[in-house]
Amino acid sequence: MGDSEALRAAVSARATAMLDSNASPYDLALEILGLVSGGLPVDDGDEGLYSLALIWGELTDRIELRPAATDQVERCMVTAVREWLTAEGDREAEARYLDRWLYNVLGYERPASPQT
Repeated sequence: MGDSEALRAAVSARATAMLDSNASPYDLALEILGLVSGGLPVDDGDEGLYSLALIWGELTDRIELRPAATDQVERCMVTAVREWLTAEGDREAEARYLDRWLYNVLGYERPASPQT
């Protein structure tokens, strides 16, 4: 198992725990963020992990910056992991998930298309 695969397995374990336990979604989100931002393999081209770091960084920041929104953001986190677990392993589905969460849900600005 390569670095990226091991990291993805660890993320999946935390995501599954968010759905299957009474643990705080925020606490598990911090663990996911720590995994994807602290151990990113740089050589295997798994750009999805970079996008996951952006998603989980934004979601955890929303709670830290606006604690009153914790319940709403935690529901969003549960939705995010449920959708990730559905898409995970299918690179096209993952790309659609990442695109939707980054640009449609979280409001990141889409990069400009290169001129040809």
